Amino acid sequence: MAENRSIFEFKQFSLHHGNPGLKISTEACLFGAWASLKARDNCLDIGTGCGLLASMMAQANPTCTVKALEIHPGVTNVAAENFNNSPFKDRLRAIEANVLTFNPEEKFDFICSNPPFFTNHLAAADEAKHMAIHADHLSPADLAASIDRLLTNEGEFAVLYPADVLALFEKSLQEKGLYLNEWQHIHSHPNSPVLRVMASGSRVKSTPQQRHICIKNEQGEYSTAFIELLRPYYIIFPS
Repeated sequence: MAENRSIFEFKQFSLHHGNPGLKISTEACLFGAWASLKARDNCLDIGTGCGLLASMMAQANPTCTVKALEIHPGVTNVAAENFNNSPFKDRLRAIEANVLTFNPEEKFDFICSNPPFFTNHLAAADEAKHMAIHADHLSPADLAASIDRLLTNEGEFAVLYPADVLALFEKSLQEKGLYLNEWQHIHSHPNSPVLRVMASGSRVKSTPQQRHICIKNEQGEYSTAFIELLRPYYIIFPS
């Protein structure tokens, strides 16, 4: 597998990304900023890739520690390298593991995942990319079961999925006594289709909250909501 890496510079940390693993996407950054507002104490990032979500949680929450799981050895090494160069390295740990067999002594107060979502798709060109984008390795039902097994009774979780896959995930959650309580539908711009849905939940069922966020406004500039969420991280947005 050819290696083709670049560096994504954030305000407080930088990440090598690309191959092995997938490049950092705008939706993933948005999800990381949103999920980090909910993260606390002992956190788990399932399918960390280059370590984006874990790094954003560590920046946003000075008292939290993050275990970052990644199934592919090469990608795990990239995350570990990124963490070693991070100002938050004492609170970040990359672990090569399949979440289905991951059996830690502790449970987690917050679990997040930007999981695979192509449930039926032609195989990707290389194994790392295939593992990162195909649900063969982590179906919505498997992720729901893993969250149920690893989450504390009072814990929360957050995921990023396409809307149709999120519906499958929600059904599996409810079978485990877990509930989605908040949805943030991501649009590229006003009146555009939903790109992805950020959703969070817990073991407690509450009144659902449905919201929408656009990456850019009608003028093609970053929206106010996007800027405010990413301001702590993106260099292009002054503090």
